[in-house]
Amino acid sequence: MNKTINFFVLCFPHFGTLDNWMPIVDGISTSSDHLKFTLIIPDANIVRSFHKDNAVVKISNNIFDTVLIYAYDDIWIEQSSVFNSIAWYKKNQTTLRLIDILKSLTSRSLFFYILRWLLILLQNKVYGKELKVRCKNFKKSTSYANTLLYDIHAENNFLIKNVLQLFEEGDKYSLPHALSMLTFGKKVSKPVSTFINNKDDITVYVYAEFQSKYYNLKYGVDPDKVHVVGIPRHDLEWIKVVKNESDNLPSDFNNSDTVIILSRHVSKAHLLFDEKMESVKNIKKLFIDNLGMKVVIKAHPSEVQEKLSISSKENIYEDVFGLDNYGATWMYSNLHAFALGKGKRIVISFNTGVVFDFIAMGVPCVEYIELVDNSEKNITQFSENGFIERVSNYQELRYFSDKCFDHSDKILASSASAYKNYFPVFDNISKSIATEILNDINSK
Repeated sequence: MNKTINFFVLCFPHFGTLDNWMPIVDGISTSSDHLKFTLIIPDANIVRSFHKDNAVVKISNNIFDTVLIYAYDDIWIEQSSVFNSIAWYKKNQTTLRLIDILKSLTSRSLFFYILRWLLILLQNKVYGKELKVRCKNFKKSTSYANTLLYDIHAENNFLIKNVLQLFEEGDKYSLPHALSMLTFGKKVSKPVSTFINNKDDITVYVYAEFQSKYYNLKYGVDPDKVHVVGIPRHDLEWIKVVKNESDNLPSDFNNSDTVIILSRHVSKAHLLFDEKMESVKNIKKLFIDNLGMKVVIKAHPSEVQEKLSISSKENIYEDVFGLDNYGATWMYSNLHAFALGKGKRIVISFNTGVVFDFIAMGVPCVEYIELVDNSEKNITQFSENGFIERVSNYQELRYFSDKCFDHSDKILASSASAYKNYFPVFDNISKSIATEILNDINSK
């Protein structure tokens, strides 16, 4: 067979979708020379969370032949590589942010026409000299198959309606964008309205059995097309690949005396500003001031995208740890979790599924939220299901850290037991899925 199969990966709602699909995409890419890979990014701000020192981004750069970034109306910007997309975004990021502001104002301002005119000028400045492509031309007419890899959750978002409708016919495969427990025990009153009416060509891969029924009821996918596969990116071989492709932290931070913070943006639903501020203060007090350790902060993809934690609006880390101490006692890092976890003794989470990456690596994790005024919210999905312990004040954090240093084996045994209870573990599941997808396409 000499005809080309075009694989389209829809990176939405954030970088997490690509992170989860990449071990499978990598497996597909090595199977044949007659494959083309296109990365679709429907929001230019998503590119903000792409960093060249992240191993998954490096691997993506070697696989994707084309990157399509949404510009405006029906116009998309075509880039020849992931790295070129990053360079394009950095070059235009100030103007792109101004465009976002103007877009939010034009619908409600008395100066609508003036703002609209300015918006058009700025758009022409950013996109005028770039190679453009219209949405309808995404699919390659020379191929015998156009295949979409995405997260079916994207079908709720009007932003990518035009993209999804292009794949009404053709093979579609879904993988959740996040490692989450939010669908556990969640009742579905009625199916969600989606932009793809034909569900016959959709295969959904889920991480755990508890997710199967949810996807069937929520999105109308045939139960026989929902497959429980565990977590592909936790394949031992893939973890090894990512580690080998990763840079290292600076030598002063690349040891067991470094604490990793898995950050999250401030929100009324999950994490209040005062809670985050108090938590960060106590982390500094315990680990930097009292124990002489260092701190590395890994931002959540949506946090980077929305500028809610590392921005002039909310400089919690800068305010607490001190900009003068940056690079000495603390730092941010864009490295993949598999690189950050090497040799670490403790990871502190502000409620993010990335804790599963560290559990898979055998690194002790704790969920720490300093509750202000005893405010209880849905922030404990991971601790409530036994994956990690939860602490809510300085004393509890100190007690947990002592356990990490003296009895980490008990903590790890408990986390591993909970993990295996919910998520099946298969050998080389990524390659198995890659083979299954290719066989499915070739059989039609």
